[in-house]
Amino acid sequence: MENYYTAAEAIRKLNIPRSTFYHLIKQGEIPEGTIVPLRKQALYPKREIDKLADERMRILAELEQAPERLTFLLPSRDDLVQLVDIDRMVFQEETLIEPEEQMARFAYNPEAIHVLKDKLTNAAVGGVTISPLKEKVLEKLIRLEIDETQVKPEDYRPYIPGRPQDCYVIGIIARPGLTEKYYASRLLHAALNYLIELLERGVVIRCIYTVATTEDGDKLAQALGFIRLPGEWRGKYEDFRHPYILDLEATQSKSKLINSYMRQKANRERRRKRYERQAKSKK
Repeated sequence: MENYYTAAEAIRKLNIPRSTFYHLIKQGEIPEGTIVPLRKQALYPKREIDKLADERMRILAELEQAPERLTFLLPSRDDLVQLVDIDRMVFQEETLIEPEEQMARFAYNPEAIHVLKDKLTNAAVGGVTISPLKEKVLEKLIRLEIDETQVKPEDYRPYIPGRPQDCYVIGIIARPGLTEKYYASRLLHAALNYLIELLERGVVIRCIYTVATTEDGDKLAQALGFIRLPGEWRGKYEDFRHPYILDLEATQSKSKLINSYMRQKANRERRRKRYERQAKSKK
């Protein structure tokens, strides 16, 4: 079987999530697997997989040479339509939140949603929705009493300088495909920079909460340093719901995200004190 890959081998070769591999099969971009005698696993032609791997490397090289192609910004309605289309590739239709309802959130937090956009193609390649919420709504989400589809626009709260706040990640997604991991990495990096931008504006985030509903979501949360909270609920649309917390004030954490945020927070505090000393010395 030297001319074939198993599914696991093909996934490693392409460096894509398992779910994306089967999505590409469904889309016809990867040939259906072949079942051969005496083997239970489907096999995939090396020639086709290697061709896709080469294509992936070519696209990544183009993106690396022009990193400014990808920009992190507040979305237009067209961007939100594209994000819903991306959600549709991954999630159940019943869990999708239509663009009009997403736009209604902006009346309560104008910065609740950001999109990662390819300026060359004008395509949304990922997005993240993160915002403070009403305290009771946040508690219900973490206790698994409700899901994200039950969060109303008026449950969102704005970022407020000078008052530490907790946030909830309603959703984060990258366009499935050969470059999904690259888009996800750029999206996470941009989201961290945005948290630091908020910090520079005096908006301090204490904790970030989220609920993972897929195996990939579980892995991502754990990789970022989120700690799983008690509780497990099997709902109508997801296989599971696992609540997580990222404590941005955890001084002993090994999370790179937390440590980066805390360094920026400490630097900002040092600058504040220095400005205060300078102001006093001028009096």
